[in-house]
Amino acid sequence: KYWSDNDYTSAWLHVPASRAGLVEALTSEEHATDTATAADIDALTFDLHHVNATESTIVLKKWLRPSAEDKIPPFASHQVGCAGFVLSEDNELLLVREWTGPPSNRTPTKQWKLPGGLLDAGESFAEATCREVIEETGIPCRFESVLSFWHRHGLVFGKSDFYYVSLLNPVSKDIEIDPVEVSACKWMPIEQFLTSQGHPLILHILDKVFELKNNEESLESLRNKKGRLRPIVKMVEGDVQFGNRDPFPTYTGRISR
Repeated sequence: KYWSDNDYTSAWLHVPASRAGLVEALTSEEHATDTATAADIDALTFDLHHVNATESTIVLKKWLRPSAEDKIPPFASHQVGCAGFVLSEDNELLLVREWTGPPSNRTPTKQWKLPGGLLDAGESFAEATCREVIEETGIPCRFESVLSFWHRHGLVFGKSDFYYVSLLNPVSKDIEIDPVEVSACKWMPIEQFLTSQGHPLILHILDKVFELKNNEESLESLRNKKGRLRPIVKMVEGDVQFGNRDPFPTYTGRISR
């Protein structure tokens, strides 16, 4: 009644995991008393929304406008990953090999890839990508821009995935790998990568962002290139601010000049 009298649209309950037994009573109509009306039962019945592992709570929700469509969005359906396209001044790319197999019998993966991982809560692309690179390889970097991203579906637990690749400028080239995460790490010249490697995402970026392919024209252009490669287009970081709220990083496409 309080929620209705105060014109609430929805209500939320955060049940501590230690009191998980309450969830059955709160989400089931079978526990209603004989004297309860249909309205009473409906008023006290919640729906499971999600489990908050960080706070060890089970979150229940209730839409309070039965005559209108339930507008409460489902729990987050995406994970967000990032990778560093770490390009040195002499056009070498930082690459890693991960591990495969059970912990008792791990073997290095065959394919070289970009260092990266998942964003932590509250991180920007710049913060997360630089953090992942230094954790895996020991290379501190400066963030420059977002180069590319994908959006794919059908991952574990039915989740979808955003995966962003950012251009980073290394502060040093001294590698110190995390042996738990990475089996090997090295700098590879771009020409060598084009002619010997088959990682589809990296080849896509070299083609679409740097206009480089494994053909004689591209390789000749690369050999004659002076200085560090520049992307033909990139998404640079800026800030957007609404009123007195804190500004937040916003990435906008820009043609390199």
